[in-house]
Amino acid sequence: MSIVHHPRTGTLTNRPPGGRTPTRRTLSIAGTALTVAALFLPAFHANAAFPGANGDLVFARFTHGQNDLWVLDPLTSALTRLTDSPQRDEGLADWNAYGTQIAFVRCSPSKLGNCDIWLMDADGSNEARLTPTPNDIETWPAWSPDGTKIAFTTDASDDFQDVWVMDADGGNPTQLTTTNGIFDAFPEWSPDGTKIAFTSDRAALDDIWVMDPDGSNPVRLTTGTKVDERPDWSPDGSSITFSRNGKDIWSMDADGSNQTRLTESKRIEFGSVFSPDGTMIAFTREGPATRFGLWVMPADGSSATRLTSGKFDFFPDWQPVGTVG
Repeated sequence: MSIVHHPRTGTLTNRPPGGRTPTRRTLSIAGTALTVAALFLPAFHANAAFPGANGDLVFARFTHGQNDLWVLDPLTSALTRLTDSPQRDEGLADWNAYGTQIAFVRCSPSKLGNCDIWLMDADGSNEARLTPTPNDIETWPAWSPDGTKIAFTTDASDDFQDVWVMDADGGNPTQLTTTNGIFDAFPEWSPDGTKIAFTSDRAALDDIWVMDPDGSNPVRLTTGTKVDERPDWSPDGSSITFSRNGKDIWSMDADGSNQTRLTESKRIEFGSVFSPDGTMIAFTREGPATRFGLWVMPADGSSATRLTSGKFDFFPDWQPVGTVG
C-alpha cells in the first residue's frame, strides 16, 4: 500500500499497488509513512477556541514512529505528554468551552481506514472512545459551545466525507450534510452556537461555507479560484481564519467579506487557531529541513514567533481558562 498526494487538495489517500487512487478523500495522516511529500497534505486544521483566558496549547507530535498528543504552556514553554499509545493519536484535538476535556482523533496503527473520535480529561486521564465504527474514518471533532454536542466528519454514509453531529457521550449520531459524491468536512461551531462553518467542494473547488446547526441554509463564503479550507472562528464570532491553497493563512469577516492574507513567508503554513482572548493566532509552519513546528502571531498577522522546534509538530488548539459555564 502506498500513500498518494491528492493533486488539488493535498489530502492523502490509500492506493493499492498498481491500482487506481480511490475516490474517497481521507483525512488521516499516514503516521508510519510520514514523508516530505506527505507533508504537503495539510487538509487538517485545529479547532476554534472559545472565549476565555489563554491556557495551554494541545497539539500532535510525530516522533520515533509514533503520534501522540502533547500540551505546551506558551508562556513557559513547558511541555507535557498526554498520550502514549501504540495507536496513532493524530491530534485534530478540540478543547471544550471550559478547558476541561479534549476530543481527539485516534487511528489504527495498521491501516488508514479506521479512525475514531475519542475523549479525555485535560490531564490525559479517563480516555473514552465515542465512535466505535470499524473501517470508517471519523475525524475533526468540534465541540458545541454549550458542551452538549460534538460535530465531526465521517465517511460512514458513502465513500466521501460528510459532516455529522453527536451527543457529547457519542450518542444520537445525526448526519447534517447529505450531498452524495461531495466532500464536506472540517466543521467548526460559531462561538454563539448559531452556525457551523465547514469546507465543501460542492461548487467544484473547496470553499468555506456556513450552515445552521441542523444542516439547513448552507451559504458559501468564499467563491474564488483557490482552494479554501479549514475555517476557524474568532472567539467573538466576528471573523474566520482559513487556509488558502494549503500554504498561507487568511482571515475574513464572518460574512465572507474583507478577505485578508495574514502570512507570506513562502513556507507551508496551516492549522491556524485563535487564542481564547482573540489577540493571537497559533499555527503550524514548515521550517528548515522540512521540520514543522508551532508558531504564534498577533491576529493581524504580524511578527510570528516560533513556539516549538520539534521535527513534526502539528494542529494546535488553544485551551480556554476561566470560562464561566
